[in-house]
This record gives sequence, C-alpha cells and structure tokens, in this order.
Amino acid sequence: MEALTKTVNGFDQGAIAQVVTTLQENPDIGNFELRATNKWIDAGHNRSYIQGFYGAGQEDTSRTEPFIYDNDEPPVLLGANKGANPGEVLLHGLAGCMTTAMVLLAAARGIEIGTVSSKVEGDIDIKGFLGLNATGAKGFSQIRVSFNITGVDDKQKEELLSLAKQSPLFNSLIYPTDVQVGIE
Repeated sequence: MEALTKTVNGFDQGAIAQVVTTLQENPDIGNFELRATNKWIDAGHNRSYIQGFYGAGQEDTSRTEPFIYDNDEPPVLLGANKGANPGEVLLHGLAGCMTTAMVLLAAARGIEIGTVSSKVEGDIDIKGFLGLNATGAKGFSQIRVSFNITGVDDKQKEELLSLAKQSPLFNSLIYPTDVQVGIE
C-alpha cells in the first residue's frame, strides 16, 4: 500500500523531506544563480525579462516563456505609470519572499496556517538620489513589514515571524550583499 502524502499549506510534506534529504546528501545542488535582463524603453519606463536560471545542479528549462515586468515611475517622478517603480518592485519581492519562506517552513514543521496577508512600507528620500543632499541616503531608510496571520495561536505567530525572517531577500537587505556593476 502506498503511503499517503500529507499536504500542509499547499506544500507536499514528503516532497519537502525529499528536497532536504537530497540537499544533505549533495549540498552543491543548493547553489542557484537567478537571472533577469532589462531593457530601457523610454523616460522612466523599462522592462525586465525573467526566464532561465541555474539550480539543483543544472540549467532550468521549465519556463518556455519569460515572465515580463514593466517598471516605470508615477507622473510626480516624471514617469507615465506603465508599471510599478523599482522600489515598489523590491517591496513586492520582499513581501513575496517572506510569505513563501514562512508558509513553506511552517509546512515543513507541520504548522497549518489559516491565512497570511502582509503590508510592506518603505521610506525613501529622493533628494539623496538626485544629489540634492550630499549626506542623504540614496536608498530606503526604513522598511516595515507587518503580517496578519490567522489559524494559529500567538506563540505560533511568533514562530512564523522567525520563519519569515529566513527569507533570502530579507537577509539580502539586512546584511551587506556584494553587488558588482560593470559594462559588457
């Protein structure tokens, strides 16, 4: 008789266990290279394409078409609102990564969650970017993430917050990341 697979928060616990076992046996397959390309269109409007990546020891070919994301600025920042601005995209990515980390790691622990929603806000002063404040920051001065979680008790909510903080994007923001910029 085949063992029944338990699904928690939409994740197959058996599949999670298999991924963990495989990573323990061959840690190198945990190294990924994610990629995006971008092309400027006009003014503040540009478009990013995301398709291939390297992971699990091989080039991934599961995506037959790229994901396409338009970036722009609102009119107050001289754009035409043809997409979220890059700061908003970063906040979107952070919210998504923290939510996925929380839900996946909770599923691995057998914690069933009712619902999760979040709000992410970031403060940025564009005067530093524009060179109008020589000592001003050129990026976010603070980002606030708040979660609304149902279906678990207060102790589990605290555990879920700690799981969300295991998010790769959260950690990329709170710890220095080596970003290299060049010309091809």
